[in-house]
Amino acid sequence: MTDKQEDPDRDSNEDIDKWKQVGVYLTIPFVLAVSPIVGWLIGSWLDRKLGMAPYFMYVGVLLGFIAGFRELYRIIKQFGDGK
Repeated sequence: MTDKQEDPDRDSNEDIDKWKQVGVYLTIPFVLAVSPIVGWLIGSWLDRKLGMAPYFMYVGVLLGFIAGFRELYRIIKQFGDGK
C-alpha cells in the first residue's frame, strides 16, 4: 500500500493548510490599505474637533502606515515559513 492509501486524512490536511496560507496572504493588501485609511479618518475627525487641520490627519496616516507594516511583519513572521 502507498502512503496515500494508508492515510487519506494527510492529503486533506495539507490542502487545508494550503488554503489557510492563501487566506492569510490575501489579507495582506487589506491590512496595508485599511490601516492608513482608518488613521486618516481618525486624524481628520480629531482635526475637526480640535481645529488643528491637517496635523492630526498626517499623524493618523503615519501611524496607520506604521501599524499596517507592523501587522505585515507579524503575518509574514508567523506564516512565512510554511507551517
